[in-house]
Amino acid sequence: MGGLQGVVTVLGRINHSVLTFCRGVGCVAMGFMVLAVLLQIFYRYVLNNALPWPEEAARALMIWMMALVAPSAYRHAGFVSIDMFPDMLPRRARLGLILAIMVLSLAVLFVMLGQAWDHYSAPLLFDSSGLNRLLQDSGINQLLGTEIQFRTAYIYLAMSVLLALLIAVSAELILRLIGRLVWGDESFPNPPMPASMVGS
Repeated sequence: MGGLQGVVTVLGRINHSVLTFCRGVGCVAMGFMVLAVLLQIFYRYVLNNALPWPEEAARALMIWMMALVAPSAYRHAGFVSIDMFPDMLPRRARLGLILAIMVLSLAVLFVMLGQAWDHYSAPLLFDSSGLNRLLQDSGINQLLGTEIQFRTAYIYLAMSVLLALLIAVSAELILRLIGRLVWGDESFPNPPMPASMVGS
């Protein structure tokens, strides 16, 4: 038991630290997304001169926000679930069913990660014209003396990041379930809910 507890503790600390950072970045992304939407509303309906990049920027920020925050919801059972059937089973049968589902889900996540990475690496993912226009209008490249180009691939990279985070969380949850099946719930409790998620 001690060896498994040690692995779960280390993996839990890594997941906690990484997901805390991801939630912070996700909050920043949400803030910039709101700003982009409000800016476009002002330009479109007040100045009657819509900008070419806010919609694309807001969409990209929303995708990345989801990718960075969703693993925390998965780790702390924040997704909607139908648990009427598992609750009808005896404890060990219920844990065994959940474990089987999570192992199957982990296998699917690995397959999806391979597909997502192949899609991100595809050479046909062209430059993002709207976001490149933002670089031109803002003068960032001129100021820094660079030739930065936004590519659509950077948005698709969010899927690979999401799946990698979900795999790490799944590994921790599966090990906790195995520990509960063998040694009991007290030795392998659920990971503590972060204070920022308690009220959600």
